[in-house]
Amino acid sequence: MKRNRFKSILIAFVVFLFAGCAGQQVRTDMSQFTPVSLEQRGYDLKVDNFLVILDTSGSMGEDYNGVSKFDQEKEVINRMNQTIASLNVKGALRAFGQGKDTTLLYGLTDYTASGFKEGLDKATHADGNSPLDAAINGAGNDLQSVSAGTIALIIFSDAKELDKALVIASAQKIKEAFGDRICIYTVLIGGDEAGGKLMRELSEIGSCGFATDADSIFGAQDMADFSRKVFFGGPASPTSSPGWVLAGVEFEFDSFSISPNFYSILNESVKILKDNLSANVRLEGHTDNIGSEAYNQKLSENRAKAVMNYFIEKGIDADRFSTIGYGYTRPIASNETSTGRDRNRRVELITIK
Repeated sequence: MKRNRFKSILIAFVVFLFAGCAGQQVRTDMSQFTPVSLEQRGYDLKVDNFLVILDTSGSMGEDYNGVSKFDQEKEVINRMNQTIASLNVKGALRAFGQGKDTTLLYGLTDYTASGFKEGLDKATHADGNSPLDAAINGAGNDLQSVSAGTIALIIFSDAKELDKALVIASAQKIKEAFGDRICIYTVLIGGDEAGGKLMRELSEIGSCGFATDADSIFGAQDMADFSRKVFFGGPASPTSSPGWVLAGVEFEFDSFSISPNFYSILNESVKILKDNLSANVRLEGHTDNIGSEAYNQKLSENRAKAVMNYFIEKGIDADRFSTIGYGYTRPIASNETSTGRDRNRRVELITIK
């Protein structure tokens, strides 16, 4: 068995989740959406500024599962806007297409859900070419006024009919300009394979973001999970709750290796453990339900040990850790969907007095 490259997301501290449910029927009726509370208990807001890039180019007028990709894109962004409505951050919205290279529709300003919605409503149709590189460059200019604080750049697009070299160069340029302050998140609209590959490459340039697709975050709970991963970090101290789900590190299928993309997130927990020397922890490994019980039991144990070994290598005393694996016996989400299985592939860190 071989796992697709993980799709690069935040539940309570450091195991990234994200999904691919391509092929499901897309709905666009806002009346069917009730946002799920982000439940910020024990979470720290990790983003000070966010900027959304919206694709309004001609290819977005194509149908996908009976709905235009443009309508699906606006609906998904609307759902994100409703979910994060209470956040105290600065926000902006920039579009590309519609016969123009790029247009700032909202911000950069103190974020309000109503103001952001007004900006989104200015995008009325899909038309024209696809200068995503110009939009990323424009975002870089928008963010020049941000002298401090962290940034989430969230790109929505079908990633079709683009100049790949220019787009990659623009992403590298904005990363170089803002360094560790900026993370790049991408949301693929539609199911174009080459487009999905490019969107993953863009998120990897950011090193601290991830790639997903619109189908995977369309549901209310999935959108809440996505928003947590983008906007929130872990708890302030290991005594603030009895256990943390390592939200930010996702294991590939049939693997217990930790991707270098997540080292910076794991290092946050290293710092917390060093600041709380009296805290001992139990690392609990989990899997999805693909494969045999015996196989997943061993895999869950190895995942817990992999995280423990990372902490030990960073100078945390080995005597402070114990590990256990639960295989697929303790899911926190349905194993019937790829999103749920992604959430179940996790390690939990439990404080022991």
